[in-house]
Amino acid sequence: MKRILLVLSTLVLIALLYYLFVRPFEFEANFKAKTLPGDIIETIRLWNGSLDSARITYIDSVSELKQTIVLENRSYVYDWHFVLADDSTTKINIQISEPGRGITNKLLVPFTHQAIESDAHDIVKKFYDILMTHLEITSVKMIGVVELDSSFCACTSLQTPQIGKAHGMMRDYPLLTSFIEFHNLKADGTPNVRIQKWNHGLGLLQFEFCFPIHPTDSLPVVEGITYKKFGREKVLQAEYHGNYITSDRAWYELIQFAERNGYKITGLPIEHFYSNPNLGTNESEWKADIYLPIQDR
Repeated sequence: MKRILLVLSTLVLIALLYYLFVRPFEFEANFKAKTLPGDIIETIRLWNGSLDSARITYIDSVSELKQTIVLENRSYVYDWHFVLADDSTTKINIQISEPGRGITNKLLVPFTHQAIESDAHDIVKKFYDILMTHLEITSVKMIGVVELDSSFCACTSLQTPQIGKAHGMMRDYPLLTSFIEFHNLKADGTPNVRIQKWNHGLGLLQFEFCFPIHPTDSLPVVEGITYKKFGREKVLQAEYHGNYITSDRAWYELIQFAERNGYKITGLPIEHFYSNPNLGTNESEWKADIYLPIQDR
């Protein structure tokens, strides 16, 4: 009996020492969302920009994100972890710590209500509500393998944060439309974006914003506008509805679909837009076709 008690006491002591001195957080929160980790990360980036004192400090692909949040005089580290529960659902685990109060919080949290708990409840709920609203007004429908027609375009080149893509488009939209009208060029399709470089970890993009036009024998030369001819290509297509700021939700859906079904990805996303946000229509009705270049299986 004494031997059993000794073993149990040793195990309890080890567990206590681990809890107090090894476990890297004092509180955690969990929930699920019907979307992919990449979409959640980009939603966190958007939300983070709306907070007074918050900073994303680390992103590991689509599995982890670390964020510091300062609330009044309290500073927290939010360590987000993302695991796919199935093809369309993500489990989110948030490990929350308060630098300088780790041991104190671990001793008090099991027995008293601490600020780290009430702050976590408020912060996580606010983000959860933002994420659910985003998912309510956006949708992605997979279409499958199609052929994207060739096109000739007038394009501008932009470098923006991933969450700033739509703002870059809005900036250059008047430039391209007035250019086409002033030079009596004939439009030949919908505005589109072709991603040239994508750094998911840093959330940075380099892309071309293009208006398809009919080529002529004599094309005007204008600083900042280049002409590009794009050949016919095989792509995976998804139909996106929602605010164009978050159309990259479809990028993650297409990439996962390609990997799950054995397609080799050969290029970066292409977006064709059918709605003009400046007309004031409901953003849930905005439509875009999103393409991902592939090779046959």
